[in-house]
Amino acid sequence: MNRLTFIALTLKRLTADWVGLFFTIVLPVGMFIMFGALQPYGEMQAGHGNVSAHTMVSMALYGGATAAVAAAGMTVVERSSGWGRQLALTPLSGGDLLLARGADILVRVLLPVIAVNIAGLVTNADMPLDRWLAAAVLCAAAAIPFGFFGMIFGLLFRSDSAVSVAATSLVILAFASNMFMPLSEDLLAFARFTPLYGPSVLAHFPLSEGVQPTNGGALHEESLGFALVMTLVWFGVFAGICWALEHRQKGRA
Repeated sequence: MNRLTFIALTLKRLTADWVGLFFTIVLPVGMFIMFGALQPYGEMQAGHGNVSAHTMVSMALYGGATAAVAAAGMTVVERSSGWGRQLALTPLSGGDLLLARGADILVRVLLPVIAVNIAGLVTNADMPLDRWLAAAVLCAAAAIPFGFFGMIFGLLFRSDSAVSVAATSLVILAFASNMFMPLSEDLLAFARFTPLYGPSVLAHFPLSEGVQPTNGGALHEESLGFALVMTLVWFGVFAGICWALEHRQKGRA
């Protein structure tokens, strides 16, 4: 088996994961249509586009992050269940395996981002094309690091259900980060330090340039620098925890 064949087989497994595809693609698209495209306020102006476009970006980021969590977490679970030892018997190198896993995670992240953006394109989402493309790229880039969040659950509990819980917990994180609904100014003061806040501001930046609505009707303006720092901080936290768990398990082996 060569590298390209293994990558192709890894990606082909996507077609058998109907449950995963539903929760990472169909659900975000449905949420966008329900809370964005079908709402009367969807046509209202919001930064360089409309409210429907803002909802589209939120759902694209949520879908991409959920896909990254599930894909990376399941990779760890499969490895611990013995699949890794089976692959070690093949001529594939460690780099080949890493490349295939990376391609799988990337494709899984891109699918919901593309799907939600297509839904926005055929409905009433509106913003300039260059900003639209930038927001889509940022959604994918900001979602990929959440694969480490999924790996943490896979390393700790080594079960399919634990990874599912990790993916589901992103709903709570999305609400806590001001992504799904405007928070009060008091709550926003804490939300700024939650894991999805920085990625959300980055993904929305081409559209809103950091301006966010609050529950009281006021607008909060967030800097690009703070959003980038918080994104990198949480990326470092997740990656550091993964490294510590891997190191601990190897030490016990």
